[in-house]
Amino acid sequence: MTGQCMPRRRGTWMRTLAALGCAGFVMAALPACGAKDTGSAETPKRTDVEVVAFQQPWTSIAKECASTYGPEGVAYVEVSPPQESIQGTQWWTSYQPVSYRLDSKLGTEAEFQDMIETCDAAGVGIIADVVLNQTTGAAAADQGGWREGIAGSRYDPSTGAYPAFTADGAYPDGVDAKDFHDYADGASINGYMDQQEVQEGRLSGMWDFDTSSEKVRDIQSDYLKRLYDMGVKGFRMDAVKHISAEDMQAIKQRMAEKVGKDPDDIFWIQEVIGNAAEASGIQPRNYFGTGTVTQFAYTSNLNSALRGDVSSLADVGERLGDAGRNKFAIPSKDANVFVTNWDTARNPGQAITYKDGALYPLANAFLLSYDYGTPRLLSDYRFADRDAGAPGATDTSVPAVDFDEACAAAGGDWNCQQRWTPTRGMIAFHNYVHGTKVTDLQEPDSSLLAFSRGDRGFVAFNNGTKEAAHEFSTTMPDGEYCDVYAVEDCSRTVRVRNGKVQVMLAPTSAVALYAGATKTTHPSANRAVDPSTPQW
Repeated sequence: MTGQCMPRRRGTWMRTLAALGCAGFVMAALPACGAKDTGSAETPKRTDVEVVAFQQPWTSIAKECASTYGPEGVAYVEVSPPQESIQGTQWWTSYQPVSYRLDSKLGTEAEFQDMIETCDAAGVGIIADVVLNQTTGAAAADQGGWREGIAGSRYDPSTGAYPAFTADGAYPDGVDAKDFHDYADGASINGYMDQQEVQEGRLSGMWDFDTSSEKVRDIQSDYLKRLYDMGVKGFRMDAVKHISAEDMQAIKQRMAEKVGKDPDDIFWIQEVIGNAAEASGIQPRNYFGTGTVTQFAYTSNLNSALRGDVSSLADVGERLGDAGRNKFAIPSKDANVFVTNWDTARNPGQAITYKDGALYPLANAFLLSYDYGTPRLLSDYRFADRDAGAPGATDTSVPAVDFDEACAAAGGDWNCQQRWTPTRGMIAFHNYVHGTKVTDLQEPDSSLLAFSRGDRGFVAFNNGTKEAAHEFSTTMPDGEYCDVYAVEDCSRTVRVRNGKVQVMLAPTSAVALYAGATKTTHPSANRAVDPSTPQW
């Protein structure tokens, strides 16, 4: 049962703390609760949580690794594509490379190296977003001529001449039209039922690399080797369904040979969007032999359930991961799961995003508490225009952001999701319960869902519009635990008695407890709520 001083509505409670002017929400404002910041336990050991630092400069990510990602237990930070790209303020210009030089609008090669080393020192591995499928849009002849990329590399999009794509001194002339697919005389993809069209046609008019070419494989595997040698710990491969499974495997194999590693020991995330209305050969299952894959069905399931019947999430892991139930299944070990990414966030209705208020942290809490897939969080910026680049972006650069300033209050240009109190608490929860199974799953009505993670954790969700009081069963030991979804300093607690836990759930909110966070053993914190956390 919750303590008597625990407020009944999360939003009211957060506004009260803010009104007290706690300068980091000092605990002196909550003496009646008896909360003490003992700092007698460390943050749970990091496991597999990934954060996508979307369109963030290398210098900013380096500082955030040291101040936030490392201390809160993030295992990996995925960065936007680091290679040289076309000029432009739009975020998607990063996905149109003109060379594999490591000077981009997000920073120089030296800054990229420093970021890798700084993050590694903080215990955080860098995952590079890699674009192998395409270069730039193919301009018409009368719109052609030589242009320059971010770092000054020349290219001609009308003829397919990209002289800066080389490999360790080889291919000094780069690539030209012969190194790209020429499906239907350069036609763009119009449908997804023809595998050849999807994998050899031009995606949104962009030149499509012939990844079956030995030359192309050599150039691309050399780029991957360079990133690996710099200390990159993993690779997120963009637009993989547009590359044949055989080509993808061959490129990874060649890269592995160049770095002297077994391909299975290289962390490989492949963007593949499974869809029953698409060709069999481009489904995620075709790529399991090369690495993990993105599970977009998880995103759509969360989107549907949390806007409607939350109890439908009770068996989402089995529905999406068991091939006996679903021929498009992705086993948990092969699935990268997320609430939203930058693409779905910019397509209204596809996913739950920061624009959905309290529903967004609730969805991320489910992502981090359930036992299916490898969780990926998103750290991005506010936008009205779906094409808009990061705050302050120019044609050739994105200005560094000081997250201590940008996240000093909620509602700024940057969302700061990585610092929100529910994010911090649920990362700790995930790391603490990692390796356990969901137990005691309960779904008393369409708005309530709760489960335990063995004897290590308990979480309950309310996606309804009204407060809900309920008593759940749990396999957690009896005791008083910090509600890590709500606070960082254990000023809000919930008690387990005789295998039962009584909770009062605010609308669109959750309660999360783990055995390593009690009044005497919770990780050190000098505030209840991070100032970047919105007042939902």
